[in-house]
Amino acid sequence: MQQQNTNPDHNIPGEELIYERVAGIVYARYTNPKLRDIPRWIIGGDPQGFIPGTGMPKPEEWWEISDPMPDWTLLQKHKKLRDMYTAYLTEQEKYKAWEELSGQR
Repeated sequence: MQQQNTNPDHNIPGEELIYERVAGIVYARYTNPKLRDIPRWIIGGDPQGFIPGTGMPKPEEWWEISDPMPDWTLLQKHKKLRDMYTAYLTEQEKYKAWEELSGQR
C-alpha cells in the first residue's frame, strides 16, 4: 500500500514542484525561491521506506547501521539505561503483534 500525501495544505495552484526520492519515500517542494521556507513534504513512496507500524519515514542513517546490538556491559552497569532498553523491547513486541494482525508480517 502506498503512503499518501502527509500535508495536503501544500497545494498552491500554478506553482511548480520539485520531486525528490530518498530511501524509498517521495517528497515534494516548491521551485519558487519565495516559497523555499516551506519545507518539503511526503507525497508517497514505498512502504519499506517507513518505520513499520508508524507513518514516520526511516532516517537516512537507518541503512548504515551494521550492528544494532546493544552494549550489554553498559546496560548491566546503568539501571536507568537498562529500564529504557526494556521499555524499547516491550514497544517492539507491540509493533510485531500489530504487524502480524494487520498482515504485514
